[in-house]
Amino acid sequence: MDVFDAIRGRRSHRAFKRDRVEFEKIDQILDAAQWAPSPANNQPWEFIVVSGSDARMRLIELSEQARKEGFVELHGFSFVRPVPYGADESPKSDLPPSDYSLSFLKNVPVMIAVVGNPEPTVRPSQVERVHDGYKYACSAAIQNMLLAAEALGLGSLWFTLFDRDLLNRFLGIDPKKHLIAIVCIGYPVAAPPSPGRYPLTTKVRRIE
Repeated sequence: MDVFDAIRGRRSHRAFKRDRVEFEKIDQILDAAQWAPSPANNQPWEFIVVSGSDARMRLIELSEQARKEGFVELHGFSFVRPVPYGADESPKSDLPPSDYSLSFLKNVPVMIAVVGNPEPTVRPSQVERVHDGYKYACSAAIQNMLLAAEALGLGSLWFTLFDRDLLNRFLGIDPKKHLIAIVCIGYPVAAPPSPGRYPLTTKVRRIE
């Protein structure tokens, strides 16, 4: 698949089949993540693959707990209505945060926790100043994962609605490290419609 086709075809999926995802495809997605750029090539990421049914259900329970405790608002969900290409209107909220449903998670066959390690980007003299480079690197790795999933005929979702402390304990993550996101992977039921994008002219400023 052409990279531009993957970029334009990628969608945030919330409807997955129960079909098992082949280990080979998960490894390809993780390999794509490994090739993301990072400051000084420090590769400050780790991945936890959650595919067992009991572990997935517990992860879903903890996410539902976070939703009830108001983490929807904390994670910046604004429920933006899709904007068609060429539209000049601003997005509008459609749903109150309390209506956000996590029921779709029950059909997600594989969840990959992406964990960032701040230490490689912090010099000994700057221990009190944690740099953000590891977050940007992990975000690049996540984007590679989403595009690789699209190229392999899989659906994906960049998921962040969770209480980080609860999931750190459940997943056994070192407190010094940072759970960036959970990437949901599976075979999609159908391709969601394009969410649209603002016209490029509204987002670009050129200096010559």
